[in-house]
Amino acid sequence: MQFQIGMEKLAFLVADAPEQRKEFESGALRTDAEGRPLFQVRLLAMDGEQSAPIKVGLVGDPGVMQGQFVTPVGLTLNVVDRRGDSVTWWTAERLEPAGAPGGAAAGGPRGAGGGKAAGASSAAAGRGVGE
Repeated sequence: MQFQIGMEKLAFLVADAPEQRKEFESGALRTDAEGRPLFQVRLLAMDGEQSAPIKVGLVGDPGVMQGQFVTPVGLTLNVVDRRGDSVTWWTAERLEPAGAPGGAAAGGPRGAGGGKAAGASSAAAGRGVGE
């Protein structure tokens, strides 16, 4: 099951530099079925009064840096039932640069590709990113 998230009143700040996901046991870098690298990035979701950190799974390097305001395109909360427990994880198709709340300029430069992972789908972005 997947829930699309309305973000009209939210701002997102990159809290930590993106990391390529690794296999827990072997430490090998994770990829999707097509061989594209899987990344995760911790974002701080803010509504002007409160905030909450979330880890978001993406296919491909999102090309963002710590302190940059972004808009997660296709932000989805994924839920699956495993052995009677609900497991949840966040995914997004890509992260796009956004202006800081109040009109200040967004954070630093973006990597090649503008943070877009061609052909990335939110369903494939974070399979198994149970947080």
